Amino acid sequence: MPELPELIELQRQWEALQLEHPQLDPVAALVLVALRQSDAPSACGVSSALLSRHLGLEHALIRRAAAELEAGGWVTARPAGGASPALRLILTPTC
Repeated sequence: MPELPELIELQRQWEALQLEHPQLDPVAALVLVALRQSDAPSACGVSSALLSRHLGLEHALIRRAAAELEAGGWVTARPAGGASPALRLILTPTC
């Protein structure tokens, strides 16, 4: 789990995003905020499995949120590779 200051900032950004885009599912908004906070290179993206562990959420919820974010043009989702069900989530340039 993230440290307390990181959690407070995550919540602050999540609440702001929810006000700005109320159509986003709360979990999708949380995933988007976590992706924006990630220090991974933008071209590489972030593994949905890593996000699942980092946020303490089931991987299926992260994948469902990723599908919503991809449909809305917020992210591009690609297979992480191998036999893993994980996706690599990459923020779109407009995000």
